[in-house]
Amino acid sequence: YISLPVLVLDLQSTMTHIQQIIKPTNMASTDHELQSSVDDFRLSSFIDRLDVMKRQEQSSIYHISDCLSAQSTRKASLSSSANTNADIWCRSQMVQWCYAVVDFVHFNRETVLSAMQLLDRFVSTNTSKSINVIADRRQYQLATMTALYLAIKIHEPQTLEIGMMVQLGKGAYASSDFYQMEFNMLSALKWHLHGPTATAYLEHLLPLLTLAYESRNDRGHLRNHARYYIELSTSDYDLVTVSPSKIAVAAIINSLRRLAVSTHAFLRIIKELKQYTGIDAAAKHILAIAQRMHKLQNIPKPYLAPRVKAFTQQPETCNRGAVKNGQIDSTEDVSKKSPPSQIRNVVSRRCSMDTSPTTFVANSA
Repeated sequence: YISLPVLVLDLQSTMTHIQQIIKPTNMASTDHELQSSVDDFRLSSFIDRLDVMKRQEQSSIYHISDCLSAQSTRKASLSSSANTNADIWCRSQMVQWCYAVVDFVHFNRETVLSAMQLLDRFVSTNTSKSINVIADRRQYQLATMTALYLAIKIHEPQTLEIGMMVQLGKGAYASSDFYQMEFNMLSALKWHLHGPTATAYLEHLLPLLTLAYESRNDRGHLRNHARYYIELSTSDYDLVTVSPSKIAVAAIINSLRRLAVSTHAFLRIIKELKQYTGIDAAAKHILAIAQRMHKLQNIPKPYLAPRVKAFTQQPETCNRGAVKNGQIDSTEDVSKKSPPSQIRNVVSRRCSMDTSPTTFVANSA
């Protein structure tokens, strides 16, 4: 039992002590300490998110297997008419188609990474539905289109209607086909739809590496170059089974070389990358991944034209934009200026490419 006067005295003593602790010596030092605390909290949150993504990446739920190499080998021994299996060529064509769609309607290019990850994970589940998709390239195309439809619903503020997807497929698939494939994919993936992507790793790593740079402009250039390398890797099937964290680290290494940073800064960033990801960026297998990504620059890829164009523009402004003649037109935003029906017609004209079902099978040779 404590009397009331004693409680009051104790409270006054406590408040005096607190005031002595928080009483600022001067306003400048207080502002500095507050900003430092905010920065520490912000960096800590990035580190925590990286840990979560690493745990996701190591989980069997987000595992991706090589399911198409055997089909491509089998294709070489069969005539085009005898081969109906999906293969590496099919996947590369659909990557280009997905980028054409998201570029034209002003969506984020990372949505394509998420879509292809959903597709690759789905065909890796080894369920009866996923096996059927691998065995029939028309079904594989439907699965890719459905994966893009899902990724857009998850990540974008606007969605593409099923009717638009039907038009993009030139009527080869009905609305019910998309709904059924969506159900098959969700069931096989057990509704785990938010796996970490290489771009997500990049965006969480860059704030932790800012001490190695002198200006925001440098960080912007590093981000653009690294995204370019990540997009290069999207269509390269040999990198499909490589973890997103390693793709991100390899992209950063290539970007640092391209920007010609000093040796001291380069070694410091390699040390930071290992600290935050556990990946040794100087290891042979990481350097091999980086070298492969670098060589992919020599392979013409029309869907990368906007990213190449962006290197001459302001950093961090090239992620979105409608496409005209293979280049970004930042003045045109189809998704904001046009009603849904008009968007559907414009996108259908622009993006119903040679990968439509009627030619997708015929071009298997």
